[in-house]
Amino acid sequence: MIVCLCKGVSSRTILSEIRRGNCTMKGIAQSCQAGTGCGACVQQIRELIGAGGSSARAQGDGPVKR
Repeated sequence: MIVCLCKGVSSRTILSEIRRGNCTMKGIAQSCQAGTGCGACVQQIRELIGAGGSSARAQGDGPVKR
């Protein structure tokens, strides 16, 4: 399922990044650019980070500045 429509990033890609230890919004944004467009996907990305079993917390609201 596509999570970030602006950048065309799927939940599979985001979960793969989380499994690699990339467990913050900033890290996800830097690695696959999800969350750097309009910001509509940020909450869903945070939920995926939480579902990935990470204790790391997503920081900031809205799109992530690159």
